Amino acid sequence: MRDNRNIFCLVVLLFFLLPNRAIGAIDNATEVIIDKTKPISPQIDMLAGLPKPPFIIEENGAGLQLDLVREAFISVNQQVNFTHLPLGRSISGFKRFNADGITTLPADYQHPSIFVSKPYIKYQNVAVSLTDSEVRVDSVKGLSGKSIVAFQNAKKFLGDDYNASVSLSTDYREIADQNQQIEMLFSRRTEVIILDVNIFKHFVKTHVGGRYNQHFIIHQIFDEREYSAGFNSAQHRDLFDQGVALIKEQGVYQLVLDRYLQ
Repeated sequence: MRDNRNIFCLVVLLFFLLPNRAIGAIDNATEVIIDKTKPISPQIDMLAGLPKPPFIIEENGAGLQLDLVREAFISVNQQVNFTHLPLGRSISGFKRFNADGITTLPADYQHPSIFVSKPYIKYQNVAVSLTDSEVRVDSVKGLSGKSIVAFQNAKKFLGDDYNASVSLSTDYREIADQNQQIEMLFSRRTEVIILDVNIFKHFVKTHVGGRYNQHFIIHQIFDEREYSAGFNSAQHRDLFDQGVALIKEQGVYQLVLDRYLQ
């Protein structure tokens, strides 16, 4: 009988000594399985691209894309910090800065040490030309023979048909600064620019008069594309996926879209 009482006391003692975090991990096991050998920091360090309003507004840490990532992590009790690098340096920077994640990757991206999330944001890339330049671009193939300035890594994101067409362009460049990209169009240093339509519309809305008072044509030659985030662990990826699902269910996701795209 005494042995049974001793066992009971030992079980009670172990229960009270068990850390609250471990109890929480057990209670929430159906939502996120936490590997206690790799504890998750309360702050997630993410690499984001250079400013491209309305998606990334570096000055105050705002923007459609940054707000979606931030809200997703807040919903699962995590804070996020953003470091801004050119898109073309995100993979090398991921290793160099020992970051927890990258905000923008193609949804089908594969890398042995990067855990890719479910798609969480869409970009609608377009070609834009000035009306009086009389550039005709009815399809991706129509880019052949044109001078083009595209967003950084466009060749990686836009597929084989795009690569084949721009290989025949008279002058093709990819640049990280998308404001400069649009400036080159309006200053007539290129015939066509390739970028997301909302980035272009935001620029036009906030830059009026002078050389920006020119008519342009938006050529809808690309399909809308989904993008994911990438992480250094399955735990971070799963937390993010869970957070995105939560903010969609709660209506926060749509509120963020409406804030920047209306």
